[in-house]
Parts: sequence; structure tokens; C-alpha cells
Amino acid sequence: MIVLFFLVFLGFLIYKRPDGGLSKGLISAAVILGLVGLRAAWGWASVRFGARLCHIHTGGLAVTGLFGQVKHVIPWDRITELRHVSNLSPLLTFHRFELERRDARTVAILVLKANPEFVPALKRASELAGMRTEQ
Repeated sequence: MIVLFFLVFLGFLIYKRPDGGLSKGLISAAVILGLVGLRAAWGWASVRFGARLCHIHTGGLAVTGLFGQVKHVIPWDRITELRHVSNLSPLLTFHRFELERRDARTVAILVLKANPEFVPALKRASELAGMRTEQ
């Protein structure tokens, strides 16, 4: 939302051409580039340090939290259903998995890639565990 606001503001500056518009436009462009750069740096750092990952093991899944700590451990025998929803449009590409558990809340896993290695690996592991999948 912030990037969208600054893009609209930058468009307004181009259209109206107020006094000091160049400096205001440069500040807006710097804010946009800074926010995009922070997002890219956070994405790199979270992958580098193991934050927000889902690890597939023979006994089940381990989902890490924001700072790399284990948030959920889900054995295969406690998962009753695996639901998969995907959107592969050019503007928004994701795969969402919902793991229904017998004794706890549903765990949602969101993968933001078109063809990640995680999707076929999770499907294969769930089939080997004898889980019911729904698409």
C-alpha cells in the first residue's frame, strides 16, 4: 500500500508539476526504491537464515517461524486432509496448502513461486503417507 501511495504521488507530481516537484519526486522515488530494496533484502535474509520455511521429513513436516524457530511439527498420521489451491496468473503466482489436523488447528503453507520443488515433493510425500488430497 505504501509503494502504491508513493507511485500515485509521483504520478501526481508529474501531472501537476508544482514548485519543488523534482526534489519531491526524487524523495518519492527513493522511498519506493528503498521499500523494494528492503523487501528484497528481507526475502534474501529469511531464506539465508532459515526463517519461514517448511521442511519435509519422513515422519512429517516441520514449519519454522519468523526468526527460524520451529513453529509447528506435524506428523503424517495426524494430518487428515491436504488441500491445495494455486493461482498461476502473471500478476499473482502462489500455491497454498492447508493441512487439516485431527487434534489442532489447520496449518496453511503459502509458496510464492510458479514451479517450486516443494509442491511435487509435498504431494509425493502425502501420497506415500496415504493422505487424502483435495484440489
